Amino acid sequence: MTSGGGTWEEAQKKAFYEPFTRDTGIKVVLVPEDHSKLLASIQVGQPEADVTSIPGGFLAGFVNKGAVQEINYGLFDKDTLSAIPDNLKNKYGIGALLYSVGIAYDETRFKDPSTAPKNWGDFYNVSAFPGMRTLPKCEKMIDGGMLEGALMGDGVQPKDVYPIDIDRAFAKVAAIKPNVSRWWTAGAEAPQSLIDGEVDIADAYNGRIFAAKKQGAPLAFSWDQSLLQYDYWVVTKGAPNRGNADKLLAYIATAKPQAAFAELIGYGPVNRKAYDLIPEDQRKALPGAPGVAEKQVFQNYAWWNETDADGKTNWENALKKCVSLLSQ
Repeated sequence: MTSGGGTWEEAQKKAFYEPFTRDTGIKVVLVPEDHSKLLASIQVGQPEADVTSIPGGFLAGFVNKGAVQEINYGLFDKDTLSAIPDNLKNKYGIGALLYSVGIAYDETRFKDPSTAPKNWGDFYNVSAFPGMRTLPKCEKMIDGGMLEGALMGDGVQPKDVYPIDIDRAFAKVAAIKPNVSRWWTAGAEAPQSLIDGEVDIADAYNGRIFAAKKQGAPLAFSWDQSLLQYDYWVVTKGAPNRGNADKLLAYIATAKPQAAFAELIGYGPVNRKAYDLIPEDQRKALPGAPGVAEKQVFQNYAWWNETDADGKTNWENALKKCVSLLSQ
């Protein structure tokens, strides 16, 4: 399995991998998540991992590259499959979790919640909210919400974000580039940058901030204009341990491990029955929950997967522009 490290990895170990090994005897070995490296290893026929999780917007690109295999739904019990929404049961990917990316900040830097940064307009307003920022690096552009956040930061209303004006979005990112001290590749980097005092405001995953707060870090997360997203688990092409990988995915899709993971890190479960096992006060603070979803923007993976006349997806075209911008 690939892993993003930090609190994400610890939550996965406790909720998924340790119980799975206990119940099946199958050992789970973790390798650092690096999708570019993983794709390269798949292309030469030696995948470094059997399973990885990818943002929903990446799935079409992985399928087009022939990098993944069909999910073996025959191993999933009927109760589990009936409790998972249809859009999270793709032929090539099974839903991993619901999550959000939005604005997080250091509460010691912004002590009054009423005047703290709350949305992307505040994030990009360096005169009203001075300080350093952190944004995702290019390979995390979709699940890090880079372009959607940039457009809302430039005044675009949430309902008008799609179709994304790529040039306008990157112009906004270029303008704030001098105020970005870290371009993160792993989700753990954003809260750590806040904790270390390297940045004052972060583009961050809600679960990472939730977990850091549980450990005493003075961090806050705003749901305002946050993006509601989901990941897929995928099995790599040529996975040497395909059989065990299939068993793991069927196991961790059940309600109990889904609920355990949500309680540990604050990401929403894909199995609806897991909500019955989660304390009510925490259930209300999960991405997509009533009272939260109304403030959120649903990320449009269909747009990210659309192709141009040359067969390139919007993700691939945006990735090329992003790499060019950050290399300057």
